[in-house]
Amino acid sequence: MSNSLFTRVQRAADPHNTERHTWKTEDLAGAVVRHLKQMLTTRQGSSLTCPDYGVPDVTELLHDMTEAVAAIQRALKQSIQLYEPRLKNVQVRHVRNDNGMGQPAMVFEITGHIMLADGRRQPVRVGTTLTDNGEVELQEL
Repeated sequence: MSNSLFTRVQRAADPHNTERHTWKTEDLAGAVVRHLKQMLTTRQGSSLTCPDYGVPDVTELLHDMTEAVAAIQRALKQSIQLYEPRLKNVQVRHVRNDNGMGQPAMVFEITGHIMLADGRRQPVRVGTTLTDNGEVELQEL
């Protein structure tokens, strides 16, 4: 279970705390994926303080698949680059147009890497499925 931001800030500010960093290395990839899930399942305009946070409503785009793929790829990549700076070299690739059950869906693969404190790169790979009713589902690959 994740601590609240206030709790993490308190711990980081405590001069007697031996763990003054917010994320342990092994938690970083999980934190990035959790944030991606939150961000990519949020519709733009839902946040009063940051109206462009999240992804645009894609239900109208899904009817014109040729333009929708490129537009959604750009929107996903821009949102990730803007709001998840821990993920570097972000690539969004269209995988397929069918969810296997005859219902239209768009599947994208998001890849990138996280720079760890020791200088190593940790790869991150997430699949996103956008259904015909505009829902976004994410799964770690």
